[in-house]
This record gives sequence, structure tokens and C-alpha cells, in this order.
Amino acid sequence: MKEFKRQAYQKLVEQSGGVSVESLFVLLGRVQDTFGCVPREVVRDLAARTGFSEALIYGALTCYKDFDVRPER
Repeated sequence: MKEFKRQAYQKLVEQSGGVSVESLFVLLGRVQDTFGCVPREVVRDLAARTGFSEALIYGALTCYKDFDVRPER
């Protein structure tokens, strides 16, 4: 992820009070609003922070049509 996006993502995490299982979808919504999609790098970071597998997070994201998951570019 480009540096400016990384900084924007970190700011979203800080504003959310960190990442927890309970706040996961709220944070994903904010990421989607900010970037227009949920980047793969964000999924990796959230998996590491929450203990959820990347596959579980992707599965949850793809269940909701409002989320757009794109590979890194």
C-alpha cells in the first residue's frame, strides 16, 4: 500500500480506538469509505490484529455487496 494510504489507514485505526472483533466491521466500512475498496494489505493487518484468518475476513466481506475487495495494484 502506498505510504499516504498506509498513513490514512493508521489514522482510521487510531480514530476507531484500535481494532477488536467488535469493531471490525465498523473499521472495514470506514476503510471502504476512505479508499473505495478494502485493500488486501488491510485484510492482512486486521487478521494479524484480531486473530481471525484472512480467509474468514474475506468471506465476511464477500457476503456483503457493499464491500469491494480488490487485489493490490
